[in-house]
Amino acid sequence: MAEVFTIGYGGKKPDSFFAELEALKPDIVVDVRQDPFHAFLGVYTQRGLINRLGEKYVWISDLGNTTRELPPSLVDEKEGLRKLHALMERHKRIILLCAEKDETQCHRSYIKAKLKEKSRLV
Repeated sequence: MAEVFTIGYGGKKPDSFFAELEALKPDIVVDVRQDPFHAFLGVYTQRGLINRLGEKYVWISDLGNTTRELPPSLVDEKEGLRKLHALMERHKRIILLCAEKDETQCHRSYIKAKLKEKSRLV
């Protein structure tokens, strides 16, 4: 089973963010934002992340938070978690990426908890 970590780029300079991300040694980085096309800094847009991460970057639109509140309202939680589980079978180290710098204030903590909950049921 894959290890799952999270990272947020909010308030971080790109060099610091990418150093932190690289230190996590990701096999794959899963973007869980609802809208990866707009970001304060272009380096954090989908295009910017693809340019930087290449094939290590994946966006799962179904895991986007439609409310920006906690608990979140995901676009399609069941389908998003299904896609994430499929990635977990092929990759050992997955990083969930969003804008919020504090994991406890971000829906990626909810997604991570759901993954742990489901893996206990299997």
